Amino acid sequence: MSDEQSVIIIELAKEFIGLIRQIEPAWQNAYFRFCSEGIKHGSNGSYVSDGKVVIIDPFKHNAFFKYMNEKAMRILAILGKEQAVLLLVIDSNFNFDLKYEYQNLDRWKITKINGGTGIPEGI
Repeated sequence: MSDEQSVIIIELAKEFIGLIRQIEPAWQNAYFRFCSEGIKHGSNGSYVSDGKVVIIDPFKHNAFFKYMNEKAMRILAILGKEQAVLLLVIDSNFNFDLKYEYQNLDRWKITKINGGTGIPEGI
């Protein structure tokens, strides 16, 4: 992992922790999913608080998602990838992990539609 990539990952984690602490100070876990299919990309997120999963409002937090998408695209550029899914998992002790998937662009979807829980599928 390059130094630049490490710095960006830490920036992603800090920004995400800052947003979640602002939204819900009593959060336990949070998830940010970014997907790039080459010509299009996007992201969403959720967090767990008091046993409930809440999807982060993309309209209310548009600036956050724009910032995170730009940083995620920079990571993909460093890796030389156009298509990928990135999943940032954070807990309230500020431990974090960034997972990568290059083949299955449907991996780790965050949704409450069709029986989804709001937790990334497969986590």
